[in-house]
Amino acid sequence: MKRLTGAMMVGALAVMMAASPARAQYVFLGAGASIPTSDFKTYAKTGFLAQGGVGFDIGDKGLWAEAEGYWGTNKHKAPDDGDKTNIIAGIAALGYSFMADKSVSPYLTGGLGFQSHKFVPETGASETETKLGYTGAAGLGFKVGAKAHLWVEGRFLGSSSSKMLAALGGFTVQLGK
Repeated sequence: MKRLTGAMMVGALAVMMAASPARAQYVFLGAGASIPTSDFKTYAKTGFLAQGGVGFDIGDKGLWAEAEGYWGTNKHKAPDDGDKTNIIAGIAALGYSFMADKSVSPYLTGGLGFQSHKFVPETGASETETKLGYTGAAGLGFKVGAKAHLWVEGRFLGSSSSKMLAALGGFTVQLGK
């Protein structure tokens, strides 16, 4: 049921983007470190998290909507140091840029979707669990050209299976105009 809820939320955002006259106005990619928290930190080490997606502005005052995808991996601590956990998530998010027309702009974003926690043992079969996922971030965007931005952010990504803090950096490219 939770997998269906997340898929429906991401699908609804995709439909909104396709139906919008503006369509997808930008694409983004980013990556950084993922730091396990809560129960996840008892067995997982700091790992890697990549992010990508598409989005569009809602009006001209700094509000936006996005479809975000995440992939990450965290190796496990001893005695299970040959094991790892892979995270895959799809999130529908809303964000707000406080000074969208400036060269440096702080922003906040948050969203809901699904998150899969895949345990990959050194030997034996892997196990996957998919649950409701959620995220929130605070960051800074930097204009580096008419259609390009760089960004850095601190992000929380979680579900009931695995929670993490992430330090990410990336770039956004405006499409069209």
